[in-house]
Amino acid sequence: MDMVIFMYLMKDIIREGDPRLKTPCEEVKLPISGEDLIVLKGLLEYVIASSIDKLVEQYKIRPGVGIAAPQVGVLKRMFAINFDDFLNNNKHYSMAIINPVITWRSKEMTYLPGGEGCLSVDRNTCDMLTPRNYKITFKAHVYDFRTNTCKPKTMTLEGYPAIVFQHEYDHLDGIMYVDKMYKHLDLEPLYTIGDADEE
Repeated sequence: MDMVIFMYLMKDIIREGDPRLKTPCEEVKLPISGEDLIVLKGLLEYVIASSIDKLVEQYKIRPGVGIAAPQVGVLKRMFAINFDDFLNNNKHYSMAIINPVITWRSKEMTYLPGGEGCLSVDRNTCDMLTPRNYKITFKAHVYDFRTNTCKPKTMTLEGYPAIVFQHEYDHLDGIMYVDKMYKHLDLEPLYTIGDADEE
């Protein structure tokens, strides 16, 4: 399938207060349509481009490790992630995810000590904390744009990748991290600021 080169820009990302961000999304019909595929490709292109300083400056975009379809006003259950796990030898994760289901969550909880952020949230929330399961297992379809194939995948994530996944997954259910922020959590943080700086 020939793919239109397309990437979302900041003007395309809807912000906190838009009712679409509070609306649960519909499953993506498979095989995926060309229209949905263009959206998914645009999501992945955004998070890849936003990890490259030159492109961030060129396109005036905010860096992000994940973005979900509802953030561009498309109420479908799909999102893209692209990041290095800075707590695990910078292991790289880059996936275009369709119809994910979290099938297991650990009882152990954690949080990002500096708080989470979101492309759809413009206010500063760095002093607020969001609890997350430390480890999860999910099943989904993952689209590989290099081979133009869509395959089922089951995967277990822990630590930072699990937090990123849960953040994007919540978007598909109309939930934002700002809906469950706390000033203090009686949990172990994922890391301490000093430890992260040493990685």
